[in-house]
Order: sequence, then C-alpha cells, then structure tokens
Amino acid sequence: MSAVSIWERMLNIDRRWIFLGIGIVSVVPFFLRFGLPVVTTDEVESIYNYVDSLGSEDAIFVSFDFAPGTQAENMPMAVAVIRHAFHNHVPVFMTASFPIHQTMMISAIDYVLNPQTEGFYQNVPFGEWERIREKGITDRDEIVAAWEAEGNELPDGALGWAFEGRDYALLGFAPVFNLVILGMTNSIETQYPQDINGNPTGEMPMLHEHKSLREVDMVLTCSGSGVCVWWVTFAREKIGLPVAFGVTAVMATDYYPYIQTGQVLGQMGGLRGAAEYEVMLEENGITPSTDKAFTGMDVQSAAHILIILFIIIGNIAYFAGGFHKKRLLKGGR
Repeated sequence: MSAVSIWERMLNIDRRWIFLGIGIVSVVPFFLRFGLPVVTTDEVESIYNYVDSLGSEDAIFVSFDFAPGTQAENMPMAVAVIRHAFHNHVPVFMTASFPIHQTMMISAIDYVLNPQTEGFYQNVPFGEWERIREKGITDRDEIVAAWEAEGNELPDGALGWAFEGRDYALLGFAPVFNLVILGMTNSIETQYPQDINGNPTGEMPMLHEHKSLREVDMVLTCSGSGVCVWWVTFAREKIGLPVAFGVTAVMATDYYPYIQTGQVLGQMGGLRGAAEYEVMLEENGITPSTDKAFTGMDVQSAAHILIILFIIIGNIAYFAGGFHKKRLLKGGR
C-alpha cells in the first residue's frame, strides 16, 4: 500500500468512526475518573469565600431560574452552594421564577437529601420536629441536641441533619416573579404564606429570624435566561442585597460588566464554574469528593482533546499526502 493511499484513507475516514470515538470518550469518564485539573478563578472564589464567611445566624436565597434545557450546567451550581450552606448551618430559602423551574428546585434538594448521594444530609421534615418547636427551641444546636436526645441518630454516610423550616425552606414558584422579589424586600411570608409542601412559613424559625430580603445575606440566581437581572434590578439596586450569578457558559460574557461595576459579587459560568466550586468544597473538606460538574468537565476535556487530535491528524494527512499541491495545480496556480 503506497504512502499516498494511507493519507487518502485518513482523509476519507468514515465519519461513523469519529462519532464512535466521541461517544466512547463521553462515556468513559463516568466510570473511569480522569481527574483533569480545574483551576479556580476569582469570580467563583469570591462566591465561595462569601458563603464560607456566613454562619447559622445568616441566611441565603438560591433561586432556580433555569429549565431542564440548561440543567446540566445550572443544577451543579445550585447543589454545590446548598451543600456549602448546609455544612455551615446557613439557612437556605429556595425559590423558582417559573413553574417548570420549581421542578429543578425539587430535583436539587432531593439530590442533596438522597441517601444514595455521597455526602448527603439527612432530612427531617417540618412536621416531624414540631414537638421540639412547641418547646420554644429555635437555636440550631439546641434543636439537634433535642432531636438526638429522642434517640435519633445520623445514618452512615450522612454529613449532618437538614431540618425543614430551620435549615431550608422550599418556597417554590409564585407568579409575576419580578414583583415577588420586590414584595419580599418587605416580607417573605406575604409572598409565600406556605411552602410547596403546604407548611405555614410563618411558623418556620428561619422566617422568624429573616422576615424579608433585607435580613438575608446573599442570593445566588442560577439562570439559563435573563431572569438573573431581575434580582439585580429589584433586590440589589433597591436594598443592596448581595447577588451572585450562576449562568450558562454562553451567557457568562454578557454579565461580566455587572462584576466590574460591583453589582454582582461573583459568577459561576457554565459547567466550568460549577466544577471550580466543587473543587473548593472538596479541598476544604466540606464534601468527600467532587460531583457531577467535575465529572462533566472530564467528559468535555476528553471530547475536546479527541477533536483536536482529529484536526491534527487531518492536517498532517492533507499536507503529507501532497493534497495541498494538487489543489493549487487544480486551481491553475
């Protein structure tokens, strides 16, 4: 077989082999961890450091402003910050800007509280610890002490307790969300008298301590659309609430001006931003390992490397086989 025919075969390779190669490198990282390095950036570090500075006397909002189409990028951002907040015992309010976004909120909290998740938090539904609230106990350490005194123990693999109404509240969706944000600057309870499970928010200790957005310390809006700007417009500019963005990769460059002007304290851009946050959680012992975003970056990196290799091989075949000269001759040059 001549050298030219080898180059010809390389240039005319059946595209199905290329598709197969991409398919293989996209699946393998889910079973064989590559662990390609992810270097953190200032935009993500600023969010992590801010959340890490908060404690049980503070509170944050995580707003689910994305649909299933951008779930792969936005969901790991929300999950990472929720897990960080739970570790520091920071109460987390969760909202959704549209009905379908509420399903994303439910998926996120189910994942964090799922015993099948490595490093999960053991859920305690609002109704199950009512007798402790009836005793007037609202301090988190005292709640845990009273709960465990009743004979409750953390299951193996759990990183801690998650008391509904004290550690988190699933406020969910309410219509005309921009006005809901505006209304919450005066009262959260008036906008959400009940959570998505029908629990009265007015009886939740975390709402006793944080009655409005003025008493909340940060909001992370995980967005696949322009909804994140509503938080800047109706919360940041009105009452000075610190806002962090978690946006898709294609949206990230649009929002850098908000960081430069100081209107946004930080931003997670795409899967890479979520992976950076996961790396910091693992490095600081907050989670036992990185999560889906970091694995997704392995998939992306492997696919990109393979594509680059195909491009290099194609160019080598094109020039080594002399096809560039034939093209010039064919063009009469």
